[in-house]
Amino acid sequence: MRRCARELPAAEGNATVAEIFPNRAAVRADGETAPSLCEYRMIAPAGERRPRERSPVCVGDRVRVEAGVIVGRGARRNRLTRCAPNSRDPLLHVIAANVDCLVVVAAAREPEFTAGIVDRFLVAAHTQDIRSILCVNKADLLEPGRQRPWSHYPSAGVMVVETSAREGLGLADLSELIRGKTTVFCGHSGVGKTSLLRRLLGDENYGRVHAISEKSGMGRHTTSGAVLMPGPHGASFIDTPGVTNFGLIEITPDGLLAHFPELHAAAEQCGEDCTHDEEPACALRGLSRYASYRATLSSIPAEKKSYESDDYE
Repeated sequence: MRRCARELPAAEGNATVAEIFPNRAAVRADGETAPSLCEYRMIAPAGERRPRERSPVCVGDRVRVEAGVIVGRGARRNRLTRCAPNSRDPLLHVIAANVDCLVVVAAAREPEFTAGIVDRFLVAAHTQDIRSILCVNKADLLEPGRQRPWSHYPSAGVMVVETSAREGLGLADLSELIRGKTTVFCGHSGVGKTSLLRRLLGDENYGRVHAISEKSGMGRHTTSGAVLMPGPHGASFIDTPGVTNFGLIEITPDGLLAHFPELHAAAEQCGEDCTHDEEPACALRGLSRYASYRATLSSIPAEKKSYESDDYE
């Protein structure tokens, strides 16, 4: 049965989406602790154009539930998005909405720190004014005197916390930074995100932890979809599946530089005709995230494809 979807003021919502399933969503009604399943098959009102999303609701959405059916979605104050994987046409995957903070979880080792995917997460959050924290897990594997390839992030305005889920290092600092906030945890596969959440939740049975694949050196997925969980001290945590790539979809090549704040500031020293590419005198060359910026820029199509449709389900 199809129901007309309507966008509501957030105050009219009476539940929060906790998990997404085919044609259903687990929602946590206000005042309730246990989630319940509701239908969410919806179409947009006639004549209204919306971004073509993979699902009409996402984890963190405030929704209106009536008789076991989601009949409306509250206006979002922000959303963390990516290009939906394995999709022929541009399709928006909204990972989570209405979040206060993004914790990008990376590993100091096993797997090695990867700046490219970290920066893509940071860009996606910056476009929505979502505060970001870079959590470098497995700090106990760092060798004395080993160079830290994430040491430049504080100068880019990104808070960095080094943790070890195994040893319990840095967890008190991270917990205090996200105290009372709705926080989404994202990261590369195998960085120890599930182990970290076990510690933060105080639940040793949460999730399933798999070892790094000896064949690929990458982590194995242990989380199949985003899940909203109540955390300590009034916090809410959104766990997300580990990813091996993160495609930016709601940004143009011309707009990318603004989301690398330290590069954007340095660009004021360049001439008006500087493309920040091959120019020897470009002020961005030699800065820590310049290579990451260029790699991210090359991944964005020069002509932005449309992902608009007249309806969605």
